[in-house]
Amino acid sequence: MAGLRERLGQAKRFVDGVLGADKYQHYLEHHARTHPGQTPMTERAFWKDYSDWQDKNPQGRCC
Repeated sequence: MAGLRERLGQAKRFVDGVLGADKYQHYLEHHARTHPGQTPMTERAFWKDYSDWQDKNPQGRCC
């Protein structure tokens, strides 16, 4: 059972990475390393900022 749980966790991390759902977690890790003691953006603010950045900097993407 533990092996199945581990495989499902790996699959979830892979899918999150492909879809970009792990961007906020990477942001938190980066923020903790480079700006210790400062409060990071909330997840909602992060996704709004990221969406605004994408709108201002269009790159090759499907949508």
